[in-house]
Amino acid sequence: MKGTGVQKLLPNGRGLLRGKTLSERGVLLRDSLLLLCGGFLLSGAGIFGKALPLAACLVAAQPFGLRAILTVFGACIGYFLRCDGAEAAELIALCMMSLAQSAVFQGTSLPRFRWFSPCLTAGVCAVLSGVGLLGGEGAVTLWALRVALAGVGCAVFRSALHGNPTARLLLTAALAAGASPLVPQADLGLLCAVALCCARQELLPAAVLGIALDVFGAQTHATVALLLPAVLCRRLARAEHRTVCTLCFALLPNLTLALFGEASAGSCMVISAGAALGMLARRFGWYEIGEEPSGAAGARLENAAQVLELLRSRLPQSAGNPSASEAESVYDGAAERVCRCCARFHRCWEHRAEETYEALTGAARRIIERGAAEVEDFPQSFRDNCCHMEGFVTAINGEMEGMLFRRRYRMELQESRRVIEQELGCLAEYLRTVESQKPASKVKELSFVPEVGICSVGKNGNRANGDRGACFRGTRGDYFVLLCDGMGTGEEASRLSAETVQLLEQLLRAGLAPEAALQIYNGAEVLRGADRFTTIDLLCLDLFSGAAVLYKWGSAPSYWRDKYEAKKIGTAAPPPGVGVGGENTPEQYRLSLKRGEMLVLVSDGAGGAQTEAAIAAYSGESARELAALLISGLPAEDDMTAVVISLRPCTS
Repeated sequence: MKGTGVQKLLPNGRGLLRGKTLSERGVLLRDSLLLLCGGFLLSGAGIFGKALPLAACLVAAQPFGLRAILTVFGACIGYFLRCDGAEAAELIALCMMSLAQSAVFQGTSLPRFRWFSPCLTAGVCAVLSGVGLLGGEGAVTLWALRVALAGVGCAVFRSALHGNPTARLLLTAALAAGASPLVPQADLGLLCAVALCCARQELLPAAVLGIALDVFGAQTHATVALLLPAVLCRRLARAEHRTVCTLCFALLPNLTLALFGEASAGSCMVISAGAALGMLARRFGWYEIGEEPSGAAGARLENAAQVLELLRSRLPQSAGNPSASEAESVYDGAAERVCRCCARFHRCWEHRAEETYEALTGAARRIIERGAAEVEDFPQSFRDNCCHMEGFVTAINGEMEGMLFRRRYRMELQESRRVIEQELGCLAEYLRTVESQKPASKVKELSFVPEVGICSVGKNGNRANGDRGACFRGTRGDYFVLLCDGMGTGEEASRLSAETVQLLEQLLRAGLAPEAALQIYNGAEVLRGADRFTTIDLLCLDLFSGAAVLYKWGSAPSYWRDKYEAKKIGTAAPPPGVGVGGENTPEQYRLSLKRGEMLVLVSDGAGGAQTEAAIAAYSGESARELAALLISGLPAEDDMTAVVISLRPCTS
């Protein structure tokens, strides 16, 4: 027997749960029960003794399914128990129509538009509530308020279900307002509001919850009662003042209600219980609204890191080296193209196979070393017996070209795989580093302040300088100094160095380790296949200890100077972007600048014996003075930049 229209619109629970795992079914049922309670609580929100369509907004904000059905069920029970006959029938009809519109437009693209569901819900509410316009004075105001709340509430609740923190706070405030008149002797909405405000100790939740309780709940001075302790706790927002903040939320709301003549034994118990719950929630981290708990966020980062590691492990370890059979295929291919149709084929390749093999083997080494075959590579006897010697050599060269092309392709493929493998590893390590970082309970004071002197001039006074640098603070008390020298001079070199500085600065500011940031940049350059390169000097300073690590990749030598001597740092090396692995890594030098030492970074044009002598002869302590001194005494035959870094102790 065919199902009725209602049966088609409301499928049974078995159909809604079909195809889901046990854990997915558990999550679905849990969320459905919570939304059922949410629909019931929202049905209690009202103004001037009149119910509001907030429960219908929660229904319209969801796609059609078990969650929406149970939300309608809870809302209908709430409106039936809390409203009179005509008002309950109107709001229950609005809930059913909201569910119906979700079902009708489920398979279309219209619900994807942000304001489609809110506008449709407001329109349905305007039609169903139009009967109330005949009720007399105040009916128009109530009708307009319900229509406006239907549209705005649907939009806000939809955003809340998608994880927006502000929208979730508004949804929580609406639930508290609906729970407020549920038990006359104990204001459950006030209890929840006090608990949440005590846990978060912020002004915005206190203001939103207080206004919601005053306007839509059973309170009249909840805003003042919640904002006073929130303001005081903001002044005492330290770990040792948690007990004082809890006492503020337990006492000040009671004093406020007593001042307005609204205090009672029930309100005193509710506020005290809410403050106690808020203290427990803050201690165990239960108070986040719209925020993912730290444990869940860490688990998601760890899962993402594991996915990257899995992808990395699935990459082939090598692209496959050319085998001996591939080299032998050169002769086979040439024989197939030339010798197969020759009248002496059986004579050369069957009767005299051993002689032919020796002749080809003897010539193979010379052919491979040269990269091409010549007639003279083969013995005289082989040349005399071959009828198509010139064609055979040409065929061998064609096969050799194909083999060398395949080898080059394999090498490039292997290098690309190494780049991707390396960058996936860097990203996985970065995610694990972010997951392991926890906010410090007390901010540690810095011991040193960096002093940086920079002097730069373009070739022959050209304004387009190929040297580019940056200095910026890191995320954990570290300080970075970058100096990049683009190959060549002029606009192109300036653009290369600027792009390098921009990318490395963004990676370092995001929290990547310097080694990982440099490797990611190197991989990007290798994949890009550019024929122009940029050298890199990267200094990482620890402003707590004064220790430093200098990373040099293809750059000119640097100089470390103390009170007694000046040492040259760095050796000639290829720049980043040449290759991956092996020697294609930056040089690392561990230094200390805590006793007044200076580190000088220079580009190619500013290096040399004259620079080294000037650094050794300098007796001052000003980084800016030394940088200007190094550049002023050199002819501008190339782009020149000198960066001098030193540390001075903090005075406070």
